[in-house]
Amino acid sequence: MKKMSRAPSPFGIAALDLFASALGAFILIAVVIFPMIGEAVPDIPAPPAPTIMAVPTPDSVICPVCPTCPVVAAVVEPIDCPVCPACPVPEPVPETVCPVVAVPDPVECPVCPTVPAPVICPEPAPAPIQVNAPQFRFPHLDIIIALDVTNSMGGQVASLKAEVEQLAVLLNRISPSFGIGMVAFGDRRWESPLFLFPLRELSGPAANRDAFRTFVNGLSVGMGTGNGNNPDQPEAFYDALAAASRMTWRPRSERRVVVLVTDNPAYSEEIDRSIQVATGIGRPEGHRVSTVYVRTGGTNRATEEFLRSVADAGGGQYVRDVGGSLTVNLLLSLF
Repeated sequence: MKKMSRAPSPFGIAALDLFASALGAFILIAVVIFPMIGEAVPDIPAPPAPTIMAVPTPDSVICPVCPTCPVVAAVVEPIDCPVCPACPVPEPVPETVCPVVAVPDPVECPVCPTVPAPVICPEPAPAPIQVNAPQFRFPHLDIIIALDVTNSMGGQVASLKAEVEQLAVLLNRISPSFGIGMVAFGDRRWESPLFLFPLRELSGPAANRDAFRTFVNGLSVGMGTGNGNNPDQPEAFYDALAAASRMTWRPRSERRVVVLVTDNPAYSEEIDRSIQVATGIGRPEGHRVSTVYVRTGGTNRATEEFLRSVADAGGGQYVRDVGGSLTVNLLLSLF
C-alpha cells in the first residue's frame, strides 16, 4: 500500500523556530554571566571610629546635665554647680563641676544655653560712718605774740597784717573766749626797741578788736630805730620776753601762751636770763612759752638751739616757720 506524503505544517515550523531562538539567547547569557560567578567581591572599608581625647585626670567625668560641657576634673568635696543650678549634687564623691563662665552682664550661659545666667545682685552701698566724737576746742585762751620787727622779718609782719581778721575768727571758733596781747621788738640799740599792745579780750568787745587791728596795721620793719642802729645779729629777745611776762592775764583764761617769733637769738649775756624767765612763765598749770624760728637766711644752728631751749624751759612748742603764714605758726605753737 503506497504511503501518503504529508506536507509540513506551517505552525510546527514556527514553533521550532521560536524554541531555537530562546535556546540561543539563553546560551549567550550563560556564556557572559556564568564566568563571573564565584569571583570575590572586594570589601568596602568601614568609616573610622571617632577619636575621643582623654583627660589626664583619672576621675574626670562628664556633666550629667550639660552634655555640651567639656570634660572637667572632679573635685574632692561636692559643691553646687555655679553655672548650672539644676545640676544635682551626686551622692558619691567626687562630683562634676561645670566650668565657671565669667559674664559681666546678665546673659545666657554660653555653656548651658537652656540655663539662665545667675543674677548678679549689686552690692549695697556702705552706710555712712557716724562719728560722735566731741569737737576739739581750747579752753579760755590768752595769747601774747612777741614779734621781731627788724628788717629781715618783713614777711611775717606782712602776714600778720593780712591775716589779722582770720586769726580772730579762728581763735573764736576754737575757744569759748580769747584775749590777745602783743610785743613788737627790734634791737636793743634802737631808740624804741619795744612796742606794746596790752592783753585784751577780743572774743567779745568790738572796740578791743578794732584797737588790735589798728596796732597791727601800724607795724613796720625797722620801726623804732630812730638814731639807733642794729650792727649785729642778736635782738632784744630778752626785753620782749620780760615785757610779756609782766602783762596781766584775764582771770578766766585757762590756757596762757607766750609765743616769740624771730630769726635771731638773744644777746649772749642774756641767753641764760631768757631761759630763766621762760621757766618762770611756764611753771603754773596751763602756762607755756613757745618759739617760732623764721629761717630768713638759712638755718643757724645756734639760733635754733637757743629757741628750742627757751621752748623746752617754758613747756611749750618749738616751731619752724611753715612758709610765711603767721597764723599757722601761732596755731602750731598753742598745742
